[in-house]
Amino acid sequence: MRLPLVLLPLTAFLAGPALAQQPPERSGHYYLQGVMETGSELLLQPDGRFQWYLVYGALDLFAEGRWTAQQGTVTLTSEKTKEVPEPGFKTLVLTIRDKALIPPDGRGAYMRPAYEKE
Repeated sequence: MRLPLVLLPLTAFLAGPALAQQPPERSGHYYLQGVMETGSELLLQPDGRFQWYLVYGALDLFAEGRWTAQQGTVTLTSEKTKEVPEPGFKTLVLTIRDKALIPPDGRGAYMRPAYEKE
């Protein structure tokens, strides 16, 4: 039996989250290492969503949105939300180097803790 054409948009909408799945080996909780007096965490969720923050002195930045991994990079694209109405960045591209995610300025690396299962 064929699906009526009227239901195709609904089918595409419901299939969207399944299509947004990202590589499970990249999903996880990352912590910025190697940058003095700076705290930052990044959570890459398997459904393609992320949460991020950076604290440096009195500067606190937050962002959340969607992420993708391709061609040796992880791209974070922020979205304005109720919790984060002014994201700390619009787009951030991290370079994948082994198990680390390297920020664009090359300083430090986002790493998963050793105890976290990969």
